[in-house]
Amino acid sequence: MSKFIARIQLNSAEETDYETLNREIEKTPAVLKKKNVSVKADKMNKGEFNYIGNIGLADVVDAVYRAIRKTGRDYSFTVMKNKGSYYPE
Repeated sequence: MSKFIARIQLNSAEETDYETLNREIEKTPAVLKKKNVSVKADKMNKGEFNYIGNIGLADVVDAVYRAIRKTGRDYSFTVMKNKGSYYPE
């Protein structure tokens, strides 16, 4: 099972832009594990998401890119593969 962290910065964004981003991220196939509860991608910090699943880096990048485009904002993002045993608390 692969683990990824995605950090997204929306430029000149308002709270509603991050709400749109969260809704779109929730549509991705990746699963976040949080305290033994599986939920669709859940916001950890504004613009930070943890993915755990049988997916590849390219799939995560594609999902993040599609979600960001729905906000209509300029952006920057980073997706990192987490090789540790980190699970969000």
